[in-house]
Amino acid sequence: MRDLLPSDDSDAGTSALDTSVIPLGERALRGVLEHVVAVGDEAEATYLEVKSPLDMNSKATAAKIAKFLLGAANRRPGEAARHFHGYAVLVIGAQKNSAPGVPRGTEAHELEDRLRPYLGPQFPAFEFGRIGIDSDHEVLFVIAQPPEDGQTIFPCHKSYQGDDRRDNIEDGAIYVRGTSNTRPARSGEVLALVERVRRGGKPPIDLEVQLLGPICRVDRVAEILESLRRYEEEQFTKQPTPAEDIIASTPFILPSSVFGSPKPLSTEDREQALAAWQSKQAEHIAKGREHLLGVGMPGAGVQVVSRDRFVAKPHLILLPNTPWVSASFVGRGFGVSACPFTDRPGCRLHVHPSGGI
Repeated sequence: MRDLLPSDDSDAGTSALDTSVIPLGERALRGVLEHVVAVGDEAEATYLEVKSPLDMNSKATAAKIAKFLLGAANRRPGEAARHFHGYAVLVIGAQKNSAPGVPRGTEAHELEDRLRPYLGPQFPAFEFGRIGIDSDHEVLFVIAQPPEDGQTIFPCHKSYQGDDRRDNIEDGAIYVRGTSNTRPARSGEVLALVERVRRGGKPPIDLEVQLLGPICRVDRVAEILESLRRYEEEQFTKQPTPAEDIIASTPFILPSSVFGSPKPLSTEDREQALAAWQSKQAEHIAKGREHLLGVGMPGAGVQVVSRDRFVAKPHLILLPNTPWVSASFVGRGFGVSACPFTDRPGCRLHVHPSGGI
């Protein structure tokens, strides 16, 4: 391990650790190890803890590692992000001026099994690294994930009482990282962790709304429909005669008779049919408007896309009139197309994502 030892004319106190990197991979971990060998325990910080060689099979070692991971998981995200992109590193098997390491053979899954009783089932995963010292020894690295807003508080799930009181941990206790150690949380630190949980609300839905095609404003619709209604009544009061010249001049096709069968009717039947037609004048005008606008205008659409969050059961409401609306999902977002024609001013678009968000 001669290459990790500081030279005699070097100033160990000036050894600088680059904490702008993510401490994953051999190159980054070797830089951490060189810093620890240069300055020893002085390297310890909220994001770095150092342990001299440990018995990796002992309960005391499992408790020490669990305590570090608990403290690292209970950090504030903003403060943690200042170093190592939020990661925290535990170095095992190194000290000032030497890195004797620990015997080879520690497996990550075996270590995780020993830690799980202390950490609990919901604890975040951690990374495991190693750098070989010789054929029999290696330095180990336990790397905690960056904390995040919205994460729960992580208490200890199992007690351990050892010969050294500093290594003891208590079931239910909340541990945090101090300047150079892991210790029980104080009241203010617990409140800060509660705020971390509260800040975990889902981000707002960011919708992209795009108009596809023209939106048409139509004038004199009521006048045209009333004219057509009167024309139908006038034609009905006369003997049935073709009106091809008038029909051809309109932009749409009228049925041969809106009163029913084109066959000649008796005078009594004609009066009854006309009375029935006139009694539903409002309904006929509404249907005529829908038909006129539907066949006489170009289609238009509204596309609504949510790219960052999936939205189930989206609702698109076009006010005041929406003759036809259909919705379809697009990838992880959704799209909505519509034919929004209106002959009235003040048409507004309302998008309501709801359900299953």
